[in-house]
Amino acid sequence: MAKKSKKLEEIRDMVKELNINYEEIDLSVLNNFVTITKRLDDARIQYKIKHNMSDIIIITLLGLLANANTWIEIHCFAVSHEKWLKTFLELPSGIPSHDTIQRVIAIINPSALYTSTVKYLINLIDNLATKTKEKDIKSMDGKTINGSSRSELITDKILPANVMSIYSHDYGMSIIQDFIEDKSNEIPMGPKLIKQLNLSNSIITADALNTKKETVKAIIKAKGDYVLALKANQGTMYQEVSEYFRDTDLLKDLEYYSETEKSHSKYIKREYYMNSNINWITNYEEWKNIKSIGYERKTIVFLNNDKKIIEERFFIISFENDIRMFADAVRKHWGIENNLHAPLDIVFKEDNNTTLEKNGAKNLSILKRIALNIIKLVQCFYNISLKLIRYKISMNTEEELEKIFKTINTTQIKSMLENQA
Repeated sequence: MAKKSKKLEEIRDMVKELNINYEEIDLSVLNNFVTITKRLDDARIQYKIKHNMSDIIIITLLGLLANANTWIEIHCFAVSHEKWLKTFLELPSGIPSHDTIQRVIAIINPSALYTSTVKYLINLIDNLATKTKEKDIKSMDGKTINGSSRSELITDKILPANVMSIYSHDYGMSIIQDFIEDKSNEIPMGPKLIKQLNLSNSIITADALNTKKETVKAIIKAKGDYVLALKANQGTMYQEVSEYFRDTDLLKDLEYYSETEKSHSKYIKREYYMNSNINWITNYEEWKNIKSIGYERKTIVFLNNDKKIIEERFFIISFENDIRMFADAVRKHWGIENNLHAPLDIVFKEDNNTTLEKNGAKNLSILKRIALNIIKLVQCFYNISLKLIRYKISMNTEEELEKIFKTINTTQIKSMLENQA
């Protein structure tokens, strides 16, 4: 089971007994989102503009929160709530058509949109959550948006959009991401994203595809640590490390830690080994700041038939003498799949994004990620699933959307907590 966001869990514990008087909270957070979108560059010819780009971005974001998944559904949402939208948006020419919404969203710089909103959300979280000395595990992985591809039988062949993300387990969100045109280009994208971050007090995790010397150099330059998986594509190093950890006599003297987990159908035991004596590994010094190697052995026993499966993984590590931190990094790496990729598909139907215009598909995906970040932040107040939060918003849209943005007004929530203390 994936571990939950540390900071969001802390906020959940803080507010679970809090009685929120929403009449005392303003909509400044929603207005701040409007302000953020107004700062984005608009590449359109100015004298031809009938609809503000910021209005269209906010309409799309709010529509996504309210359970709309397609351009037509987003347009219907806006038409149904035009009077309410005009209380905080300009809408100089009324509600734009769904084609206009799609066309304008397609011209946005996706990196600028995501970075500016995520920075704001992180600040909102930091208003309530306490700073910690523990290292934040940041997992790097790619995701394919399957619905964005097209077969040559339908039209000109279009490859699916792929997005590379770095997901913070402390904040429960992707803190940076960018798109790649082909899965084979995922490898150079890792260092490109890492170079934009300050990784002090952070550990980067990645699968074997991204265990490259350039990635390691970028992590160290950004002042971070790493726990990176090894597979056969690392050649001699993988062979030497795997042979070492499969020698049961050698394992007896290594750092060791284990965890067990039991469900109704299976029993899982995870065992971790770590060794900082690595100067026997061929060309180990080519991997910047490598300090240790690690091994995870996962034993799965199915209780209904006693079938047993053993899975093994091997790692290179930039720190030493901390087996629990190594185990935590390995466990949390898969959280990017369970806490980011899966909700995008299950809650926001991302794989059903069939927008033909590639940049439109990318930016709709970006806005879905922003919407996901928002509802994850308020989940501790609703105490229901992410999918049900969207459904609840759709039933009482204006009231629930105002409640959402009042709930993430952490400055005023903090003041309430202090007054009720």
